[in-house]
Amino acid sequence: MSARRGASVFAVRAGRGAGVFAVLVTVLGAAWVARCPVEPRPAGVAPEVFSEARALPLVRALAEEPRPLGSPAAQRAVALLVERLRALPGVEVVVQDAEASVVDEGSLILFRTVNVLARLPGESADAVLVSAHYDSPEESPGAGDNALAVAAAVEVLRALSAGPRPRHTVLLNLNGGEEDGRLGAAGFLRHPWARDVKAFINLEGVGVGGRLVLFRASPGAQGLLEAYADAVPSPSASVLGQDVMASGAAPFYTDFEQYVGGGIPGLDLALVEGGYAYHTSLDRPEAVPPGTLQHVGDTVLALVRRLAAGPLPPQASGAGTVTFFDVLGVGTVVYPPRIAVGLAVGAALLFLGACEASRRRGLLSMRGLGRGFVWMGVGGVLGALLPLAGAVLVGFVLGRPQGWYGTPALGLVTYGALAVAGVFAGEAAWAAFAARRGAAADSRHFERWGGALAWGICFTVLGTAAGVGVTYPLLVWALGGAGALLVAARRPRWSGVALALGFLPGLCLMAQAASRLLLLALPLTGHLLVPFPLDGAIALLVALPLLAGAWLVPAALPWAEGGRLAGLSVGGLALGGWVALALVAPHDAEHPRRLHAVERTNASGSVLILQSMDGLALGTLVPGLTEAQSEQAQTERSLPWNAVVPQVSGQEPGATGSAHPVPASASPEPTGQPALTELTAPRLTVERVEHHGAERQVSLLLTAQEGASLRLEVPREVLVSWSLSPELPALPADAVAFTALALNPPRGEWRVELRLRSTPALPVRLRASREGAVTPTLDALRRSLGPLRTGSFFASHTVEARP
Repeated sequence: MSARRGASVFAVRAGRGAGVFAVLVTVLGAAWVARCPVEPRPAGVAPEVFSEARALPLVRALAEEPRPLGSPAAQRAVALLVERLRALPGVEVVVQDAEASVVDEGSLILFRTVNVLARLPGESADAVLVSAHYDSPEESPGAGDNALAVAAAVEVLRALSAGPRPRHTVLLNLNGGEEDGRLGAAGFLRHPWARDVKAFINLEGVGVGGRLVLFRASPGAQGLLEAYADAVPSPSASVLGQDVMASGAAPFYTDFEQYVGGGIPGLDLALVEGGYAYHTSLDRPEAVPPGTLQHVGDTVLALVRRLAAGPLPPQASGAGTVTFFDVLGVGTVVYPPRIAVGLAVGAALLFLGACEASRRRGLLSMRGLGRGFVWMGVGGVLGALLPLAGAVLVGFVLGRPQGWYGTPALGLVTYGALAVAGVFAGEAAWAAFAARRGAAADSRHFERWGGALAWGICFTVLGTAAGVGVTYPLLVWALGGAGALLVAARRPRWSGVALALGFLPGLCLMAQAASRLLLLALPLTGHLLVPFPLDGAIALLVALPLLAGAWLVPAALPWAEGGRLAGLSVGGLALGGWVALALVAPHDAEHPRRLHAVERTNASGSVLILQSMDGLALGTLVPGLTEAQSEQAQTERSLPWNAVVPQVSGQEPGATGSAHPVPASASPEPTGQPALTELTAPRLTVERVEHHGAERQVSLLLTAQEGASLRLEVPREVLVSWSLSPELPALPADAVAFTALALNPPRGEWRVELRLRSTPALPVRLRASREGAVTPTLDALRRSLGPLRTGSFFASHTVEARP
């Protein structure tokens, strides 16, 4: 009899374990499938269909070389795009030489850039704009950022031109200067075609793979979101990106801000996977997986066709975040703030009804609900603290941070296992407490369920009240869980099935949102210019979403019924993963470490400023640093610059500082690195000075190397007016000088007129700077980094005059 009973108990435990494993596989599998690219189409498909095979050659042609603002490579890209677009029937092509000025934080910014504009006329002049930038940083060929989007836009226009005339006009703005401050978009707003734009679609890339994600919408763009939901066949959308951008946690901007500032409603879409290649020489066409370009094209073509064929959605009024998300790549859900509030209230009422039904059947008392709330809170806190403690120990105590950077799966498994181990620790403490009280296991089952739902309802209501759009996975989780609790209260024998099925939809959406966030965040930590490693932040990003499902494991396997073995197994997995994180190398050729290096030269000499972009010690990044310099870098990590190291080699007379041990440039050219250009000093010539009482009129002649940016600084105390703008910009209270920044300034000489007060006589400064410019020191440093490190290099040269 006891043997049969033991076999029965074993069978029950095995069945529960299999059920937990099935739910886990379902959740992870659904999230994985939802992010996979679609099947690419060959070149021979119908002309009105988007074909990756037809668009891919343009990606390869554009991404042969970096295309920074004003460079010959950018000019070649413009010529190539004009040639491709002019071959399309019925398409009008214009090359816009945009010259304009904007004021940003008290600085006057003057810029020149070139946009390639194309128009497919419709029956109405009202236009839908598709925007993508063709330029790239100096250090990157920019396949994902943003040649892929440009090629997709050209192929979309080709497919549209092969079909019937659209109801509304379709415009392309393939713009330059985005990397220098979204200049092309600002220039387009001054073009006559911009007046006809009623909606825009902006295409960007911070990665090279996956699906094109709709991550942001302008205020009042609910109609555009509904058009996306109606038109796009394989959607990938989440308001999560909008919440992250609004929080300031991701300091990135796109042309989206320019168009919204110009009063145009629109959507922002981007590739976010494969961000390790972002702004590096790894961002090449061969890094783009098959199907990614096809998904970009399918998405944009379907959305543009929908907008161009029907009435353009009006821009809605009212405040609040419109929630939008795709359901595992099958369909898209869109609802306004009032619906979000109604759903949150409905979830709370459903939960209260389920608790009352459970109370009437003697399954869950109010006191039991309180116990469940407390102990589930304990398990949740431990589930967050244990991964955080593990990250702190491996990163700061052992001095082995960021093992997850080069091996993301190891980090996910380790911190996930630590989170589940924390939940099991809370379960063990609760089991011991309940045993002293003599409580029945069945009562704890419903107390656990009710307590977890109570926490979920609290966070759902608080998030909805705060206007956080990404509350939607928790809302679905709470609605499903409360409905399942109601079913279990009426049919207790169905509680196991209800538990699994009730929470499954919310868990799938949560896994999908969390995977998107982690795919963006893991590479992002490598170039945030932070003063310390972000191991703790990554541990919490893994643990917090997981806690919504982690409590289901002890719910299916209570501590006394198989939970002890499961908890020990998870703890062993967590410990093994933690040891592996301490041993594994955090960087490799596909996950390189990044350095930011600036050499500033003026009359006093040259200073080399180095910064680790990931918060790790600078001494482990730059070869040849002495122990003292490494310690200096370590102690100054909290400063805006991780280290400021004076440079002697090549200094002008009078320079001070210790030597920086950069090795001689005997190494071969790093594979895949773009060729850099040496920066020459600008010239600041005082052509004429005319005295007019207490003021003087000064004529300056500025000359700089082609491709360099110019920064003119005139002391606040002496400047009355200048020829650069009719009025001087309003300065912040702490600013000491008026600043004019010329991006891609006129070739040759540039004349500026100043009206100055006669006293005091203060210097006027001119700085020429260039990203990617090379000096002997920067070149030697770049060559010394090796294949596991990459960097951005910046040189500036300042001269001054006292007119």
